[in-house]
Amino acid sequence: MPKILLFILLGCLGAAPLCRAQGEATLERPRYAGRAQTAAQRQTDQEFVAQALKQYKTRAAASETYVDEGWSAFYQEKYAQALQHYNRAWLLDSASANVFYGFSAYLSKRGTPAQAERYFALAQQRDPNNRGALTYYTRLADLQEKLGDQAGVLASYREVIRLDPKNAGAYRVLGTTYAALQDSAKARQYLQKALSLNPQDSVTYLGLGQLAYSRQDYARAVATYSQALRLNPRYLDAYAARGLAYEQQGQLQQALADYNKCLEMADFLDKGQFYRMVGIAQIKLEDPSACESLRQALKWGDAAVGEKELKRIIKEHCR
Repeated sequence: MPKILLFILLGCLGAAPLCRAQGEATLERPRYAGRAQTAAQRQTDQEFVAQALKQYKTRAAASETYVDEGWSAFYQEKYAQALQHYNRAWLLDSASANVFYGFSAYLSKRGTPAQAERYFALAQQRDPNNRGALTYYTRLADLQEKLGDQAGVLASYREVIRLDPKNAGAYRVLGTTYAALQDSAKARQYLQKALSLNPQDSVTYLGLGQLAYSRQDYARAVATYSQALRLNPRYLDAYAARGLAYEQQGQLQQALADYNKCLEMADFLDKGQFYRMVGIAQIKLEDPSACESLRQALKWGDAAVGEKELKRIIKEHCR
């Protein structure tokens, strides 16, 4: 038997629902709608389910794994592949609300809103406590954020709040999204609501600090970033942000201490930008080690400003 043919046959044994219908348009429809079910196909389904049960122990667990894979494909904008995963999940657990939410998302993306609404309604019939709906809207918002659809993110998280009015994380995301849209009033409103629901959330403090920084209230920004760090002493973003606020106030030693803390924690891809920040603070302090810090930034690479700008800074300040 030719090796290529053997490879294809082995692949079909591992992914039966995909291979059984290669070339068939029915894979592009939820629940394999419109395709005649033959005895051979029923046998293939049974073998697939048996293999999934062997691997994941229960139909529900196996189905959720395929739902997750469907959303992973969805995030990559591989919508046909996402549907293949949702269909496999449906074969395993036709009562799962999350499968029907996946179908709804797929149909919405395919421009068939009436069908999407029908599947969403079917999902909700299977989801009396709205747990699946909360997951659906969160997943949808993740995709919308990836695609730069900020209006979609806002709409999805408003739905989360409608279903779960005490969801601090949803209020926080609404706040940071409004901040990105430069609507500081709404950003502050939602972030403060998030903090009232979860006073231990360092990320919300970071967001409030950034609002203070944007209106040049650097003292308040420092205080808010410091609160974030009290809650999470390993919060690199808060050290970086506080360092910038200190620098704006002329508190260069404090800024330098925060930048050095960032250097301790940063992975190798980010070290360059922190060496540059250290170097610039050292220049302002007339510290002779500034040039070595800038050369380290050049060595590590600094995507934030680029090699050309780094070389300009070094040429201007280092002899």
